[in-house]
Amino acid sequence: SFGGSWRGDRIGEVGLYNTVARERISTVRNDKVQQDLFSVHAQQLVNLSERWRGYVGLRGDLLRYDVQGREPLYGPINSGRGHDSLVSPKAGLAFTVTPAHELYLNVGTGFHSNDVRGATINVDPMSGLPAERVPALVKGRGAEIGWRFQPDEDFSLTTALWQLRLDSELVYVGDAGTTEPGRASSRRGIEATLRWKLGSRWRFEADAAISRARFRGLAPEGEGNHIDNAVERVFAAGVIYTEGPLTASLRLRYMGPRALDTLNTVRSRATTLLNFGARYAVNKQLTLGLDVFNLAGRKGNDIEYFYASCSASEVARGACGDGIDGRHIHPMEPRSARVSARWTF
Repeated sequence: SFGGSWRGDRIGEVGLYNTVARERISTVRNDKVQQDLFSVHAQQLVNLSERWRGYVGLRGDLLRYDVQGREPLYGPINSGRGHDSLVSPKAGLAFTVTPAHELYLNVGTGFHSNDVRGATINVDPMSGLPAERVPALVKGRGAEIGWRFQPDEDFSLTTALWQLRLDSELVYVGDAGTTEPGRASSRRGIEATLRWKLGSRWRFEADAAISRARFRGLAPEGEGNHIDNAVERVFAAGVIYTEGPLTASLRLRYMGPRALDTLNTVRSRATTLLNFGARYAVNKQLTLGLDVFNLAGRKGNDIEYFYASCSASEVARGACGDGIDGRHIHPMEPRSARVSARWTF
């Protein structure tokens, strides 16, 4: 099999502004961004014997970008255009031990893209100092080895050990309008997936993962090797009931604590969320729905960061300085309900 794709983005305005009481007082960055990603891929399946099968594949990506800065002072200096490209091979092998048991191995390379403003930047718009450019595409190398158990169509269990190595962890710093190149990283973990059909009406699903994420190499002075906000433990489960036109589900999501700084001295809080959903097909065209989010009414944070900032009162009394370290959060939504209707033509 083979194929190709193109994605084009035309962003008329990407802005960052200094504000007071939510009123803009000055511009940090204001850019017009255009980018196009061209991709081609090919894959060949190989049946070596009744028990052995595999595949080989190759993908090529070309990214072209154009950044036009509109901020009068540093906008022209940080404008520019360019391109980046990567070739990503992959391969996999599977061995059928018995009809119910299978072992598999997958290896390959890939990439993650970054804000292309970081690929054209020359000057930090906040400080006026020279800024380091970063690549638009960053290569990653991954591998996994797993076991799949499927005695019949109603039950499936998969467990895999995996590893991912990135050439760089790049982060766009919104408060500064710059892209910071991070160190190379290594992530590894174990994950499991369960799908179980209990009769004609009930289904049970569960996913669990444990991972370890660290920067590679010697940490700079005052920093550690933990990757900020890298998730360490995740569990999700769901029960689905289906009878005639009615489908109802109850789903649980748990995210464990994680490091909020590279030294692992500050950690996030664990969050647990329970959601309910129901769908009723009145006829072939009309489906009614009900969703209840955060059914248990739990309090927690969807997002948690730890960095230095200042409140308006701290700025007013001159107590800010270089900023005060603290948590920045986005709380979970309270218990809420949504009713929907879908009409299919």
